[in-house]
Amino acid sequence: MADFAGIAKQFTDFYYNQFDSDRSQLAPLYRDNSMLTFESAAVAGAGPIVEKLASLPFAKVKHQVSTLDAQPVEGGGIIILVTGALLVDEEQRPMNYSQCFQLLPDGAGSYFIFNDIFKLVFAPEPVIHRYPIAFKEISNDDDRRGIRHEEFQYIRAMVRDSLLDTLQAGLVRPEKLNTQHASEETGVVCIFLCFALGIANMFHLSIVILFSALCLVSSFIIIFIEIPLLMRVCPTSSTFDSFMQRFTTNYMRALIYFAMAAIQWISIAAGITSLIAAAALLTITAALYALAGVKGQAFTGSKTLGGQGVAQMIV
Repeated sequence: MADFAGIAKQFTDFYYNQFDSDRSQLAPLYRDNSMLTFESAAVAGAGPIVEKLASLPFAKVKHQVSTLDAQPVEGGGIIILVTGALLVDEEQRPMNYSQCFQLLPDGAGSYFIFNDIFKLVFAPEPVIHRYPIAFKEISNDDDRRGIRHEEFQYIRAMVRDSLLDTLQAGLVRPEKLNTQHASEETGVVCIFLCFALGIANMFHLSIVILFSALCLVSSFIIIFIEIPLLMRVCPTSSTFDSFMQRFTTNYMRALIYFAMAAIQWISIAAGITSLIAAAALLTITAALYALAGVKGQAFTGSKTLGGQGVAQMIV
């Protein structure tokens, strides 16, 4: 049996070096019966495959292979699974990916790619790990002034990364991005962010405490907005249920998110704090719901509880 592990290593080194330098020259590695599935979009044939790769919406790319596993396939082929990270253009935040190749012998002592499957892997890092300063306990005004500049940097990063996390699904094929689904997913992030920042800012010895409390309240309201099935299992009043049932359309959800965002934007008058991050993400979510309404995308239940139809289960 040939040294399949060594061949797999040589192949991946060559493939990614060529891809990163000039991916339009990858045609010799494919054949007319080859198939590529890139982020769920399938193409067949060497020409269409290279055309697809060359049309990807970035000029520069750098692959960093983390793991490589290979197995021999009956008939002399090799199957390869690669995981790693890639950087595109000037972006400094790498995106994780996995890619699977099946190589078959070409009859001339070499191999060609028969199957190629590529998928980006999104695993959001917990906010408390990514932005520890936002959750730092602040005991007095001197400490608060001392970290203000650092806090600003984290706020800016949080807003940027929230946008990236929402839109990364459309990196390869932006026209496929479902705004309604993106708004639901961003809404779920708002639950954790509002809860965490509400607690973190309770240590301010000023009226900011009031806005922190409202931020906490917002997190619980969003829980019932995004997971309406909870009203069937939680002991809520009929008045509360009637109020929450108003927010089962994209436009109504946009309205309440804008209202919660406005409250946190007003907190700027009391002092610049990390509550700005909550205000920004609430505004983004409101805008996404409003855009979903304008685009006429049908409202569906939260994916958190299994997909479509959950909102219609409210009684």
